[in-house]
Amino acid sequence: MSSTFNQAITTAEKRITLYGRNTTLEVLNNPKLTVYRVHLASSNRSSQVIADIKSLCQRRDIPIKMHTKQALSRISKNSRQDQGVAIDIAAPHQAELNTYLFDLDAVDQEFLLVDGVTNPQNLGMIIRSIAASTVTGLILPKKGSAKLDPLVYKASAGCLLKTTILHCETVETAIAALQNHNFTLIGLDSHGSAALSIAEQSPRRVFILGNESEGLSDPALAACHHLVCIPMRNEVESLNVAVSAGVIAFRHAFSRT
Repeated sequence: MSSTFNQAITTAEKRITLYGRNTTLEVLNNPKLTVYRVHLASSNRSSQVIADIKSLCQRRDIPIKMHTKQALSRISKNSRQDQGVAIDIAAPHQAELNTYLFDLDAVDQEFLLVDGVTNPQNLGMIIRSIAASTVTGLILPKKGSAKLDPLVYKASAGCLLKTTILHCETVETAIAALQNHNFTLIGLDSHGSAALSIAEQSPRRVFILGNESEGLSDPALAACHHLVCIPMRNEVESLNVAVSAGVIAFRHAFSRT
């Protein structure tokens, strides 16, 4: 993989804003993360946490911008939980899907592609499962998906910053790009007839997970080479999309231990 991977999207697109005092301290204490600036509300009372944040910023030469409480809330977009602190950072391991595929030389690749997953908690938990597993990464359409924001970061338990995330415009553009690079598309559907093990027949494979309530979109269904389902008992029809992602990500982990 060439260095283009790390330069595939603009600085603005890589930048995400997180909030909260403990989250900010956690980021500042990680020298591997690029921090652009820290935002503090001028109404913050003196405390050890605020002092530690200021000290770390000084040590790392990170600018601090002071704001009114109202202005800070416009930055964090969550005045009830930001605790008067926000931080702008670079989210590593992100690229545009087309650029990643253009430079792709490895044969064995497995991705999860989300199709209309709009719930930030579900997206965060999916990212966490990917980070902890052997799945290569997540393909995230810009249209129709939850945005990478503090809610997703929190739900991912910080794994948002550890996971390869490839961006594309829509599910349709992702499908077209993946087909051009010989990926097998495997849709997760309650009416699927194929077993999960069918994925092992393809060295390049993508599991497509649909919307929390409506499942896979029509374009995704039409493009899939296989439709698989997770076997269930007691007349349970489906699982939460994040749980399904975890099942896929770890489907053979314990059989290899």
